[in-house]
Amino acid sequence: MAQAQALYALQEIDLKIIAQNKRLETLTQQLQDNQSVLEAQQQVEAAQKRLTPLHTKQKDLELEIQTNRQKAKASEDRLYSGNVKNPKEMQDLQQEIASLKQRNQTLEDQLLDLMLTIEAAEADLQTAERHLAAVTAQWQAEHTDLLSEKAAIETELEQLAAQREKAVTQISAQNRKIYDTMKKKKANRPVSLMQGRMCTACGVEQTMAIEQAVSHNADLVYCENCGRILVK
Repeated sequence: MAQAQALYALQEIDLKIIAQNKRLETLTQQLQDNQSVLEAQQQVEAAQKRLTPLHTKQKDLELEIQTNRQKAKASEDRLYSGNVKNPKEMQDLQQEIASLKQRNQTLEDQLLDLMLTIEAAEADLQTAERHLAAVTAQWQAEHTDLLSEKAAIETELEQLAAQREKAVTQISAQNRKIYDTMKKKKANRPVSLMQGRMCTACGVEQTMAIEQAVSHNADLVYCENCGRILVK
């Protein structure tokens, strides 16, 4: 194989390696990015945070209502036991019972309003949890696909590395040095195909002498405009 053609084959391998390494970097970033799941988790935590004090308040109201009922019952039992003879004491018991029942009516109204608020908050929490489950499932599916693609690219990179090692053996040490030097200056494309007499890298038509030199596989021939190695 002519040296220019061998260099072009090496360039094709190198371009594939560069492209796959870029894709591998992107995949790695995507695998580390679970922002959508984190945001969904934050929504669930926020809904739970809103619900917790409501449940605490519910328990407090229920406890106070139950305590007042027990007090009222105890007072009624005492009032109607026949043991209380003092009119003033009987009146005080009656007022206490009425006050406790009135207080409980207010508390029960508050409890009813609170239960409606809790119901709405629980619905919000369920919505947030369903969203989290959906986002997590989607992320896991994408995660699996990304991992599979990552593994395939890593395998391909190993194969490309082997191909490159073989390709390099067909190039002289001097021409490898030229290739490596030009590669840095020519955006990883130091070799350019010719179409007719035109360099496809810069679009400039070459002289007849250059075209003939490239066609006859002479030692490295360069584009008179961009300086790249020409090959057909």
